Amino acid sequence: MICQSPVAIAQVLSTYFQLPIILDICFYTCHEWPLTACIKGPSPSPFPPPSPRPSPSSPFFLHCSKMKKFAVKVEEGKKGRDGKPSVGPVYRNLLSEHAYPPTDPNLSTAWEIFRVSAEKHSGNRMLGWREMVNGKWGPYVWKSYKEVYQETLLAGSALRAHGSGPGARIGIYSSNCPQWIVAMEACNAHSLICVPLYDTLGTGAVDYILDHAEIDVVFVQDKKVKELLNPECTHARRLKLIVCFTSLTEEQQGKAASIGIKTCSWTEFLNMGRENPVEISPPEPSSICTIMYTSGTSGAPKGVILTHENISTSIRGVDLFMDQFEDKMSVDDVYISFLPLAHILDRMIEEYFFHKGASVGYYHGVKNRLGGRIRLIVSGGAPLSSEVEEFLRVTSCAFVVQGYGLTESCGLSTIGFPDEMCMIGTVGPSFVYNEICLEEVPEMGYDPLADPPRGEICLRGKTTFAGYYKNPELTQEVLKDGWFHTGDIGEMLPNGVVKIIDRKKNLIKLSQGEYVALEYLEKVYGITPIVEDIWVYGDSFKSMLVSVVVPNEENTKKWAQQNGYKGSFIDLCFLDQLKDHILLELKSTAERNKLRGFEHVKGVIVEPKLFELSEKELVTATLKKRRDRLLQNYKVEIDALYQTLKAAKP
Repeated sequence: MICQSPVAIAQVLSTYFQLPIILDICFYTCHEWPLTACIKGPSPSPFPPPSPRPSPSSPFFLHCSKMKKFAVKVEEGKKGRDGKPSVGPVYRNLLSEHAYPPTDPNLSTAWEIFRVSAEKHSGNRMLGWREMVNGKWGPYVWKSYKEVYQETLLAGSALRAHGSGPGARIGIYSSNCPQWIVAMEACNAHSLICVPLYDTLGTGAVDYILDHAEIDVVFVQDKKVKELLNPECTHARRLKLIVCFTSLTEEQQGKAASIGIKTCSWTEFLNMGRENPVEISPPEPSSICTIMYTSGTSGAPKGVILTHENISTSIRGVDLFMDQFEDKMSVDDVYISFLPLAHILDRMIEEYFFHKGASVGYYHGVKNRLGGRIRLIVSGGAPLSSEVEEFLRVTSCAFVVQGYGLTESCGLSTIGFPDEMCMIGTVGPSFVYNEICLEEVPEMGYDPLADPPRGEICLRGKTTFAGYYKNPELTQEVLKDGWFHTGDIGEMLPNGVVKIIDRKKNLIKLSQGEYVALEYLEKVYGITPIVEDIWVYGDSFKSMLVSVVVPNEENTKKWAQQNGYKGSFIDLCFLDQLKDHILLELKSTAERNKLRGFEHVKGVIVEPKLFELSEKELVTATLKKRRDRLLQNYKVEIDALYQTLKAAKP
């Protein structure tokens, strides 16, 4: 099971565990490891229910951190000189103390991982789904590894028959389903590059990716065909072929034909491969496996290039990590896939399950119960509060582990240990195949050589991405001297474990896992006539944005006169009607500028005095907002506003 939004998690918990819905369940603002659950076969979990969490400052926590180390220091920190920032010590996983463990030369690509597993576990259940029976979802039905492998060969041959050669970019625009994996593995078999299309990246994101990645063939789910053929999706015209995972309507076929696109159903596509068999063209480790697009700071998605070596090395690292624990994963394990395969988390978990010959079942609204077989819950889309982590541990009777990762690091950057209580509230030590250090962020007061050591998290290793597709400038900006600068602020605990505490450059991730560029939004909302100045605030434990608005005095008085309100400007700022009007104006601005739903401000605090006139130094000498001071100044009002918004939700 994977859940990313607080509401989704609340619904799952309330349904599965017969508990009241809890709306405050949420994650931190960093990256792509939302809630997952690994469910064991027939036998119940052998683990006892975990104990409640001690406070990080408690004697237990401090004793644990002093008694046991989870990372090894391989380089000392360096004091900043000549304008360069200070850099903290470099840490590695204990398994990589002297060098990274050797990888498996026989499993050096994503294709080899699948091929070998299909040969070894041919009769095992691989992909499961539920079919609609009399208007209701029926029981799971399964395809074996052998069946999926054979279907993959047919799909690969069909792609080649349509003229797609090694290096071509192939789009997949669909919710998770067995065909998604077959299409992906078909790309792997013929050195094609799989490009997931993910519409929640924003309005026009699919259109942008089709053009930017130069996609000629798209696999699409039936309910996504409409979006693909929307006249606003102008770059769909470059497509040569659309393959629907079910079938297209006559109207859709006609619309596609009118703009020169061939179409076929999944069955027709596989038959084409059957009639035109082609030998596979397996990739090299250095070959590009996927271009996975993630949120950009101002709307344009970034194409993260991941190689087959990135994927296979991450899989090897998980094997080594799991080998440390007494309880082992087996072919009887089942993963319920919920988060889109366009996310690195779901992609890598499924890759690992395929490597182990285990099963993946796709979520269709699986609601009555988990069945008592849940073993492990992993969170990383954003951090769990200690209360939520304790709640999950107690109610699920399973281990709860937090991790941290990015698409750019192929998912895993750090991972906690399921049986170490002192890791609660942290994201664990460095992963097996990467190093981690903290770099000074002087403008935010973070120093990796101070006590406690804090700074921007930087990563280096064998799973780091190759760069951003067609964007060398941004690649050079984040990859410096071999280190990937994540933009996340971390604290290194004495036991070598990392805790995420902040985000650099005011790019945050809301609790449902979506990125928000606060400064960019302030520029957009700042053009609203009723707004003189605005500070947009997002809490990583909340799903909504709120703001403090200084109204434009002249336009506020015009509004008051038109609507029959009297009083001074300050008096008007206390009117709820003005607050409602400002919200409507902000919404109008957001819609005109095509902001995404989660970028819409949902609540407003009205401030009559300009920020720069405050005695509390809320802005710098150059009028840049001091967000920490703004938060401190308005914290009481913000907390109250979030409580009001929470109470107003249906």
